[in-house]
Amino acid sequence: MTQTAFRTPAGLPSSIGALRALLRDGELTVSEALAVQQQALREDRWHCVAHIPDLPKVRQDASLPLAGVGVAHKDIFVLPDRLPGCGADGPPSGWSARRHATVVQRLTNAGAPPLAMLGMAPFASGATAENSAYPPMRNPIDPVAAVGGSSSGSGVAVAAGLCYASLGTDTAGSVRMPAATCGIVGLKTTHGLIPTQGVAPLASSLDTVGLLARSGPDLMVTLSCALTAVQARKLHATYDAAQRDGLRIAVSWTHANPTGDLAPGVAQALDSLACALNVPAERSIKDLRELQRLAEISLYAEAASVHAPALRANTQLPGLVRNLALTGSTIPVIWYLNARREQPSRCREFLGTALADADILLTPALPRGVPDSGLVTTTSADFQPRELVAMFSWMSFVNYLGLPAIVLPIACDIGGRPISVQAIARPGKEGLLIAWAQQVEQRWPDAFSSLSTSNKERNQTCLK
Repeated sequence: MTQTAFRTPAGLPSSIGALRALLRDGELTVSEALAVQQQALREDRWHCVAHIPDLPKVRQDASLPLAGVGVAHKDIFVLPDRLPGCGADGPPSGWSARRHATVVQRLTNAGAPPLAMLGMAPFASGATAENSAYPPMRNPIDPVAAVGGSSSGSGVAVAAGLCYASLGTDTAGSVRMPAATCGIVGLKTTHGLIPTQGVAPLASSLDTVGLLARSGPDLMVTLSCALTAVQARKLHATYDAAQRDGLRIAVSWTHANPTGDLAPGVAQALDSLACALNVPAERSIKDLRELQRLAEISLYAEAASVHAPALRANTQLPGLVRNLALTGSTIPVIWYLNARREQPSRCREFLGTALADADILLTPALPRGVPDSGLVTTTSADFQPRELVAMFSWMSFVNYLGLPAIVLPIACDIGGRPISVQAIARPGKEGLLIAWAQQVEQRWPDAFSSLSTSNKERNQTCLK
């Protein structure tokens, strides 16, 4: 990725590596770098910031791997002196955290204290940024375009250049959707790789801490600091192996449900990618419709359990959250138990078929491209349910299987909005996904750099 592809509002370098070079050369201090980035967040023009904490008053160690790096987080993580707002008035009723979020503490220890907590769909229940309690969030790529959810503020803040990276959570695509709508990189990690200690829940068997960043290298260094030392060594080993030995790639563009059908521009971009990579014939995902159903059963049933205290007390919940919880409360227990019991065998079957003889499987991210906000906002006169369902049609089954997946832009459509691809790998193979993302960035930098210019200046970007 070119160094000029993104610029922060304050004019700082576009990448973590370039910022760290300024710090090493003494052109900028850690405190100055953090203060400049936090001020940009205070001046937020996209309505993505929920809370600004105080920066540490102690002098920061410039040798730490993330010293001076601006990282902001979805407002779902517990801070030492603050419970998360969760896009509402606080965490779910009856839930309390005994400790602050482990992953936030790890990044703080690496030199990146939280600069801001970012807006989100209420209680992480939404495929878009829709939240009636806050001003509408704006997509930095195109103000008319939708912002994916529920880690919507994270996607906007990174794409707008307000922070170098952000933590989010992904339960049915909630990191990958905002990455796809905002033209950045979004990683859903293997379920359980990053602790959910200190993270407000939605559906425990699906909830996954993920990251959003502007590029593969920025994502790599941030993820490394979010892991234990042993995990980080494994991450780098798989990353190095992929860079050295190459990757075997398979593709699956055809969905079992019509909501996952591709718009012509998206199909052209994905086919061009497959052709350029010399990928063999497309393969199908066995029982994809059933995997989606099992993911939905798990999500609805577990969300109903999380919000049961509020339902019993008749506490007012946002409409989308209440509908999710009420629907989940009607699901027969045996359906949920069967879904959980089948998960290991379903995962083994997927790995043995969709990922047979392949390191990563490519699928569409948003099959119909980035929609207008009105088409996926439930209170809009233009709302089209099919468009909303399409946003997570290729994502929710990945959470059920517990696998890692990454989303990144590969082209722009005729209107200048990003077209993204999703790559799925085996458990613990995040290093492969990041290595592949970096290879795409290097081979087709225009798919990234074009997203930093204004919509009027942008032309369609095609894979050659």
